[in-house]
Amino acid sequence: MRNDVVIIGAGHAGGMTAISLRQQNYHGLITLIGEESYLPYQRPPLSKGFLAGEIEQERLYLKKQSYFEKHNIHVIKDREVLGFDRDSKKVFLNDRKQIEYGKLVLATGSILNKIKTSCRKTNLYYLRTITDALKIQQSLKDKNKITIIGAGYIGLEIASIAARKNINITIIEMEDRVMSRVICPVVSDFFQKKHETEGVKFKFNVSVVDIEDNHNQKKIKCSDGTVIDTDAVIIGVGIKPNVELAINSGLVCEDGISVDENGQTSDESIFAAGDCTSHPNNIYQKRLRLESVHNAVEQAKSVAACINGEKKPYHQVPWFWSDQYNLKLQIAGMSQNYDQYIVRGNMEEEKFTVFYLQNKKIIAVDTINNLKEFFNGKKLIALGAEISPEVLQNKDANLKELIKQY
Repeated sequence: MRNDVVIIGAGHAGGMTAISLRQQNYHGLITLIGEESYLPYQRPPLSKGFLAGEIEQERLYLKKQSYFEKHNIHVIKDREVLGFDRDSKKVFLNDRKQIEYGKLVLATGSILNKIKTSCRKTNLYYLRTITDALKIQQSLKDKNKITIIGAGYIGLEIASIAARKNINITIIEMEDRVMSRVICPVVSDFFQKKHETEGVKFKFNVSVVDIEDNHNQKKIKCSDGTVIDTDAVIIGVGIKPNVELAINSGLVCEDGISVDENGQTSDESIFAAGDCTSHPNNIYQKRLRLESVHNAVEQAKSVAACINGEKKPYHQVPWFWSDQYNLKLQIAGMSQNYDQYIVRGNMEEEKFTVFYLQNKKIIAVDTINNLKEFFNGKKLIALGAEISPEVLQNKDANLKELIKQY
């Protein structure tokens, strides 16, 4: 079975690569291979609207089955790729089938970080798939006490949904504050207080030693010697790039599958897109590995364009978002290595912006319930803008006018 393009991974990046190829009038044969039993779908709503019961499952899918059939995209579900051979250009599936390719796209995504425990898997949850979300959704209906391990996006979003159901919630975090990898201390403090107002309890600077079964409950043993009895445990301790297939095939990998600005790997016939990649970013002048829908979608478009013979390099400001209670956190740029941050607006009004500076240049922006400043901030980052802290702090200063100066 020969295909012009074979895509390994039917997540957001894989699905969008196939869709983008057709949108760009690519006429070759396309096969999309996924391990799940679902069509390509959006993952962010799994810890947001879908988990809360506000979004139906059908709305998660990038396209309906009829779209893939109409556009001659062959979707293979419930199949694991065991490997591929770069010389013969063959992909090997776990059902012993082999698929030949002209161009191969690796959209293998990421793998959940898991913790070792001595307990059964019952009432122990990770969130990655629709199936995971459905299990957690049911747990939120019939459990009274839930412990979440990890105070990142996923843990806090799940907590915000569980808190509305009057569930007793404790969050355990190894670091000393929430979302410590992505936001500054004042924004962390703001979100922590919001959660505490809603009844969520936190244990910081603590790791999990083990989780044991305790009749129908779980017993969590912590590094500070404390023990927490809970009805269920939800674990969100990050992800890592899924690069095993790429490494086994001899492709260059460094914190992800190394690709160029067009998504091309060290093999000219093989491309990669999404969470699994490490790509050059011209704004920060370094390689980045991003875990975001925006990255998956835009990289997929660049990969599709290159395969189609029209290069459209991927050069964009990274952005992310999180929904917690009535708060929409939107982040543009990468705030690591900032040397100053400026708060603009009134935090008590739950509508403000934080600018991150490095050598006086804006490198990142956090906005809370402020879509307009998010878009303006993203433009300022792309322009490499240098604006005085006094002007940024002045909420009457017109950011749109400042953009026009560049």
